[in-house]
Order: sequence, then structure tokens, then C-alpha cells
Amino acid sequence: MTIGVSGDWTAARGLNSGCDGWYSVLGGTFPQTALAIARAAQAGQADQAAELSDRLEPLWTLFRRHGSLRVISAAASHLGLVGEPNLPLPVRGLNEAARQEVVAALDAAGLTS
Repeated sequence: MTIGVSGDWTAARGLNSGCDGWYSVLGGTFPQTALAIARAAQAGQADQAAELSDRLEPLWTLFRRHGSLRVISAAASHLGLVGEPNLPLPVRGLNEAARQEVVAALDAAGLTS
């Protein structure tokens, strides 16, 4: 049995506290970003893992507000990784204002691909 963390904004804290795994939404679209956080935690560099996660706070805020699936769907669409619509019914995508928030959060976090 393993103990994992979900809720991407809690991943660094969970991994730094000894969780064995991270069940990530972010990792599917931004694998290098998620891997950097996980590797820092695994190497005992708790401050580095926390700092890398803190840089993503604009995105974490939107995950908490709108749900991580809907936010990452909008991010993947913005980056041209998927077409629209890309969520299964009955899940609805974000409205245009929220999509612009996602674009701004990606820019602020330096997530362009």
C-alpha cells in the first residue's frame, strides 16, 4: 500500500511530509513542472519543492475556484493540445472570462507549454 496526495496545490506539502505518490492533474499537461516538484521533494529539498509549487499559486487558485479538470482543460485548449469541446458531458467548460483568467495564470506561472 502507498500513501499519495491529490489536490495539486497540496502536492509539495504532501510529498515533503512523506507521501509516496502524487495523483496529479497538472502532470498530464505539464509533466516537467510536476516532475521538478516531485524530484525536489524526493531529494529532501523541501524548500525547493515548496518554492516550485508556490510559483504555481495563480493556477492553484483557479483549481480551487473552478475545479482542476475544467482549468487544465482550458489550459490544454489554449496551448493547442486539444480541440473544443474536450470535456465529456455533462461536464461544462469554463466561460470566456474564466478562460482568460487561466491564460493569465499560465503566463504568471511561466507555463507556456
